[in-house]
Parts: sequence; structure tokens; C-alpha cells
Amino acid sequence: MMNVMIVEDETIMRLALNTLIDWESNGFRIVYEASNGYQALQYIKENREIDIVITDLKMPVMDGLELIDELNQLIGTSPHVVILSAYDDFEFVRKAFKRGVNDYILKSEMDPNVVLDLLNRIKHDCEVEQTMSRQSREIRNGERVRLKQQTIREWLEIGVSPQSEPSILEDLNMRLELNNITVSMIRVEGFAEVQERYGSSIGEFVSSVVKSIDQVLTEVGTGEVISFNPYEYVVLLSFRTCSLMYVRQSISQIMDQIIFVLKEYINIQVTIGVSELCEELKQIPAFYLQARKYADLRFVINKHRIIYPEDAKHFLKQSGETLIGKEKALLDALKEGEEQTVLQELDNMFALIKRSASMGNEILRARYMELLMILVKFMHDNGFVNNQEMNKIEDVYRMAWQIDSAGHLQARISSLVKQLLQEMDKKAGQMNRVVAIAQAFIIEHSDEDITLRKVSEIVHLSESHFSTLFSKAVGETFKEFITKVRMEKAMESMKKEPYLKIYEIAERTGYASTEHFSRVFKKVIGVSPNQFMKTVSK
Repeated sequence: MMNVMIVEDETIMRLALNTLIDWESNGFRIVYEASNGYQALQYIKENREIDIVITDLKMPVMDGLELIDELNQLIGTSPHVVILSAYDDFEFVRKAFKRGVNDYILKSEMDPNVVLDLLNRIKHDCEVEQTMSRQSREIRNGERVRLKQQTIREWLEIGVSPQSEPSILEDLNMRLELNNITVSMIRVEGFAEVQERYGSSIGEFVSSVVKSIDQVLTEVGTGEVISFNPYEYVVLLSFRTCSLMYVRQSISQIMDQIIFVLKEYINIQVTIGVSELCEELKQIPAFYLQARKYADLRFVINKHRIIYPEDAKHFLKQSGETLIGKEKALLDALKEGEEQTVLQELDNMFALIKRSASMGNEILRARYMELLMILVKFMHDNGFVNNQEMNKIEDVYRMAWQIDSAGHLQARISSLVKQLLQEMDKKAGQMNRVVAIAQAFIIEHSDEDITLRKVSEIVHLSESHFSTLFSKAVGETFKEFITKVRMEKAMESMKKEPYLKIYEIAERTGYASTEHFSRVFKKVIGVSPNQFMKTVSK
């Protein structure tokens, strides 16, 4: 079990971290929470058992950077530091990296799986450190690869400092030069089928994709690849010339080879967004976002292709008044599921599209494609994209490219939306039953070791999907619900059997540790178990 400390001045953020994952069932326990760096430092000085410190950067009294500096000065302890950062904390994050911190969590993207993967990686590294010397660990190829991945991710999300030593490329065996760089975002199409095919072995899929792309880059002698998630991969390429003709020809050959290898050996199709040529290091984050934006156009321009800057610019220039940014009312109506309101907002979108009619059918097609992209994204984000629904969408796509009647096309889109609403109603009923089954199981087995994995297997859903569904339906997280059920049972036992010992009540409610039970009870109920028992026994 690894001991974790959270250092964050915002109470709601500490609570979010507490409930993000089931810490103890995954081998971690939060032993202390501090609201500033000074509190954290004093605790660590007296309690050297802290393995991981998750700290915010901006805090009163002592901020995260000052805390990192103090921890670096301590003798006999070296907890692994993970920083919490926002998108506007770039300068703070860069300074933290200079102080030896390699891991960070974006507050706006605290995905349970991502955070758990990071913690497990740290746990693995700590276990390795116990059996290997620092010198041998640093020269391990696996560690070098991980550091390379972290460095590239830092370049993309934070930027490359102008003072970066060129030797870092040699130290990490990077096939890159620090100039004339392009960024390419590779998106896996039909990822729902991939998930179905690989199931819990999705890590093998990611490894296969990265190895396949890396093999192509190794053969051409340039470029690096990293995985952002199972369906997104980023490739950096560098060139010794800024000749656009040469660069474009090289990119085309490399990307065509990547597309071929992924289709031939992994049986997947991809769409690739390619950025412009980045001549200055500080531009890399902007060009990464550019490549991502171009890849997003796959639903509008076309999938299964390479989207170059000139393709995207030509489309955006010719597109007239875009729908992107004007879809909130429609999406809000879809979330509510009220058919009349949804159709009214859909009509509003159609009216907006018609403003482009004077610009010709090509522009009309682009607008309808945008509307379809908005609907597809909603369906994907809410778990409605299956093979059958995708076939219906593809039919409308094909029709949009052969448009001869806007009214006919609008009728097909309206029909598609009505079918979506029916699916939502149907799924809502199914999901309510799933949540009811889960709640009943938790209540009946609250004295046992209940994990998210165990319950998600019972209802035949993935952990992440079930966790999101449960929280949305119940209004509290899976862990919060279990805690509430156990506390209610504990109070009931105290009222009916006031002669029971605290450890007996703890065991009855699923807590092996009396201390842990007492701490949770006081946090939830507001008084200690002993105080509560005195109250009910009067």
C-alpha cells in the first residue's frame, strides 16, 4: 500500500481527488490532506512514510514550487511529486519540471483511468527503485523511453524552452532535430469496434499501434510517436530543410506508409491532421492544437484520409457561416430529451444553414456535414454510437454529398434525431435498471469488500462507463454511495444495539480497520462513533 498526500487549498478539488478513484482497492491510501505547502512540509518532516505527494502549484502561505524546493532539500526522504495544473499554469509547470517533477494532472481532465495509470506507473517505478541502483535505473532503456514520452508530451502541451539543450535529443535517442518540425494527429476511426475486439486488452492494441508507427519512423530515420489515449496518437517529424515541396512529399510518403501498416497489420483505418511547418520551438503547442483541429474536420471534409493545412484552410475559407459554437441550445435540448424542444432547436439550425444557400450546394453540404458532426459527437460522448447507428449516419453522409433537395436531407436528419431520442429513452430505462441492480447489490453486501470492478462486472459494463452512469443517475459517486449506505447501517446498529463495540460495528459495515471506520464516520456524520452512541443511548 502506497501512502498519498494531497496538497490543495480548494476544498472541492480535494474532495474531487478523494472520490475520483477507489484508492484503497488499487493499492493506495490518502493519509493526509493539506491546504498549503507549509502544512504538507511539517507533516512530512514528522512522518516520513509519504510515498506520493499530489500538490497544487498556486496556494497561499507556501505554494507548490516552494514545497518542491523544500522537499528536494530534505535528507532521507524523496516522495514522488505529482503536480496539479490548469491550462494557464504553463510557466509554473515549466518551473516544476526544472525542479525534477515529471508527472502532472490537468485539473480540467481528471479522468479516473488516466490518473490511475499515472499512479500505477509511479508505484511500479518505486518498486523498481527498491531493487535497482539509481545509476542502473537511469540507463535502462525502458526508463529512457518513458522520459522521452514525457518530454514530447511536455513539448506539445507546455512548449519547448529556448534554452533546451540539443544534447537532450542524443541522451533520449530521439530521431528529431529542434527545428522544421511538423505535428500530426492520428485518429483511429471506428474505435467502438476496436474496443469490442480487444476488450480489457486495449493496452495491447495501443502498444501495437505505437510499435507499428515507430517501425515506419525507424525505417525512414526520423520522427517520434506517442499515444495520448487509445484512439489518438501524435507523430513529430523534423526536416533539415524548410522547402515546402520536399517537406510535403516526405510527410505524404511517411503518412501513407503508416496508414498502410495500420490497415494491413492491425486492421484499423485512421484520419490524420497535419500541421504547418513549425520553425520555432515555442510554436509547437499551437501547431499541436492545429493538427488536432484539422483531424477534427474528418466528419466534415471526409474520413480515412490525410488533412493538410491547405485542405483545412480551403474548407474553412469556403464554408460561410459555421455552425460550430452555435450548437449549445440543440445539445442542451438533446440532453433533456424533450422531442418538441429538440425539433425546434433543430429547425433553428436548419434556418441558420439556409443562410448559406446563396453560396451554392458545396457550402450547403459543408453546413449539413457540420450538423451531422455535432450530432455524431453528442452520440459518441453519450455512448449511443454503435455499428447500426453509424450505418444510419453514413447513409445520411452519402446523401449529403449528393444533395439535390435541402428539404429531403433535412427530413432525413430529423428522422435520425427522432431515432436518437427513442434510443435515449430506451437506454435510460435500461440504465435505470442497471443502477437499481447495482444499488441493491451494494446495500445487501455492504459489509463485504465492494469494488467498482466487482459491481461493473455484475451489470456487464466497463468500469469507466458504469462509474459515469452511476454518478449521473444517483447524484453521487460510487464510493460516496457505498460510504452513505455503510454509515446508515452503522447508525442503525448503534441505535438498536448500543452495547456493541465500535470494532464490531466497523466489521458489520465492511471496515477492517476501526480507525478508518471512525475517521470516515466523523467525516460523514460530523461526530465520532463514540459521541454518536452517547447521544442515542440517552
